[in-house]
Amino acid sequence: MKKLMRASMLGSLIALNFAQATGMESKSATFDRVTIFQVALQCPAAPQIGCGSAAKPILLKLERDLVVREAWLNRTGTLIAVVWKSEVNSQTQQDFKSRLRGAGCCAKDTALKELQGEARDQALKELQSGHGWYRGAEVDRLSEEEAGVIAARLVRRVQAKTTMAQDKAERLERVLTDAYKKCFAEERYEETLPVREVVGDFLDEKQIAILKQGIEDGVRPLPNEN
Repeated sequence: MKKLMRASMLGSLIALNFAQATGMESKSATFDRVTIFQVALQCPAAPQIGCGSAAKPILLKLERDLVVREAWLNRTGTLIAVVWKSEVNSQTQQDFKSRLRGAGCCAKDTALKELQGEARDQALKELQSGHGWYRGAEVDRLSEEEAGVIAARLVRRVQAKTTMAQDKAERLERVLTDAYKKCFAEERYEETLPVREVVGDFLDEKQIAILKQGIEDGVRPLPNEN
């Protein structure tokens, strides 16, 4: 219940912040002050969500621009919404496309698109609802979720090769999640996890070896994984 209340309050705050950011009451005027760009910022390790570590510096940099009031990423990492301080011309929007492309917001050889028509209207409604969009440092929550996805995947790899009690598996998932959260918070994305230090003495040597191999295989999902 407490988590539900916090989520509801957070959604209301995002919606309120967005409304205050535009400074306009009419829906049509609000729409004129927002541009939605289609991007490719999905997390390689958790493709169902946006990559917090990749998106955070981009969003913060966008908001330092004099013509931008706010910049938001949707949950799936496929859209960035730019809320302008005032109406902007097409040249300004084209300049932003170039910046986003240069920042790595689109896949190689893929054009950076601006949403139009019904797709844009739907994205704006979702943004104004206050659910599933993240601004600036808020994308750290996506990184924390990514840590949990990676930890669960590694535990399944260990379980596939050795017998492990459920309570031990749950404990392993918790400590791995905390370890990856710490790595992401300290921006140590490519650093090898110190397995023995992380798991302590509650795994035996065989299980430690399997876990190390699982990490060496990479945190991204393998062909037979989700």
